[in-house]
Amino acid sequence: MVPEFSLTAHHIPDVHIVALHGELDIVSSDWLTEALVEGAGSTVVVDLADLSFMDCSGIDALVAARNRILAEGLGQLVLARPASIARRTLEIVGLEAWIVDWSPAWA
Repeated sequence: MVPEFSLTAHHIPDVHIVALHGELDIVSSDWLTEALVEGAGSTVVVDLADLSFMDCSGIDALVAARNRILAEGLGQLVLARPASIARRTLEIVGLEAWIVDWSPAWA
């Protein structure tokens, strides 16, 4: 059984945290960019700890969201807590600099 993709969002002062769960692929990435941009306004932290898979369409969605957030002056987008499969994918495409050391306050 393929894990369904979902996201959960938490707001704390000056930070919008979006946790991704399951498989981020071409099917699930269609609406992700818009969901991330809608939450922008300061810093958007994308928590990748619960991703079990991420392909190039997922990377494209993250890049598109970050580019729009920066271009529209809505703040910044960073990546946090990538699972090993996501970390390796980010390293391969040269996006490891987007990863920040962050831990959710509720963990």
